[in-house]
Amino acid sequence: MNLSWMFLTAFTSVMGEVKTEDISHSLELMGKGMLGIFVVMVLIFLVIVILNKMGSGKKKEK
Repeated sequence: MNLSWMFLTAFTSVMGEVKTEDISHSLELMGKGMLGIFVVMVLIFLVIVILNKMGSGKKKEK
């Protein structure tokens, strides 16, 4: 058995062998997804802050 082939396989799952490059690709994809979620959360926060500043004008009381 070739030793370099053994190191490329991280583990064997029900669906087949999982290679180290598959794990790194999955982590990269997960990181991009988490970054996208963070960006959307910041945009929603900024929209809320802007709407609060626009709508919180002083009202005249009688």
